[in-house]
Order: sequence, then C-alpha cells, then structure tokens
Amino acid sequence: MAYLDTHPLHGAFISSKFTRLTDVIASQGEDMLRDANIDVPSRAVSIVLLVGEHGEISAADIANWLEQPHQLVTQRTDVLIELGLIKRRSDPHDGRRKILVLTANGTDQFTRLTELMVQVADVFAALFEEIECDLAAMAMRAIEALERSPILERINSRRSSRIVNNPDNLEIS
Repeated sequence: MAYLDTHPLHGAFISSKFTRLTDVIASQGEDMLRDANIDVPSRAVSIVLLVGEHGEISAADIANWLEQPHQLVTQRTDVLIELGLIKRRSDPHDGRRKILVLTANGTDQFTRLTELMVQVADVFAALFEEIECDLAAMAMRAIEALERSPILERINSRRSSRIVNNPDNLEIS
C-alpha cells in the first residue's frame, strides 16, 4: 500500500490513484505490445491510430483530438519517427504546416495494432464487469461534472453553505 492509500485523507488523492492506474495500464500495455511484436510505445498508441485512420494529420490536430499538450504529442511523434513508423512531410497546400503519415512499416503496425485493440476493448469490458464499474464511463462522468463545477467552486459552495447554515460560526456538536 502506498502512503496515500492509508492516509486519513486518502479520498482527496484521487488523481494519484488514477495516475497509478494509468501507469499500470501503460506498463502492462508495453508487455502486451511486445508480445504481439508491435513496436508502438503504449503511450503513443492513440497517435498511431489517429494517423492511420486519417491517412495524414498534423501534430496540432492530434493534440486537439486527444486533448493533450502539443509539446507532448510532438515528443511522442518524434519517437514514432525514430522508430520508422511515421514520417513528417510538408503539407502541399501550406508549406509551413507539417503533416504526419504512416510509413510502410507503420501501416503494418497500425493494422496489427487495430486488431489487438479490439481484444483490449473486450478485456476492459470484462474487467469493468469484474469490478462492477465501467471505469471509462465513470471517468467521463467525473470529467464532465468537474468541468461543469470545478473543485474550487465546489469548495467555495460548501464554505458558503456552512456560513448560511451557521452565520455566527458557532461550534455545533
């Protein structure tokens, strides 16, 4: 057990738990990809899928689609270029814009990756059944709820309701 798992305020450290979950999934994803002879790093799978599905796409477009920082997408793209899976070329309509396309090896990896991801989706469906919670759906619900009403707004609302319910700040036992 990690320190934050047993801390009296363990419920406040949800991002730590989700980061650990992400790290476990990414690590096990690396093992799975290696076993399938797929050279794509687990944290770059979504980029390869986007490039493969779109045929050509810019790093900025990928960043927007994945809602990730452009710099992170560029770093992962550079790794994929080094691995010979994608290449960068000038957009014929805008010489300043660079687009990404799969190489021949990247196309082969994309095809095998797509087939593997069908199996991964099935495994996660079974996992969600096992733990009796669709984590993907719950994560989206939590994201949407926090976007509607951020944590600070929720804290301030609780503070306000305490003041309204106890205007003299009397200790209530």
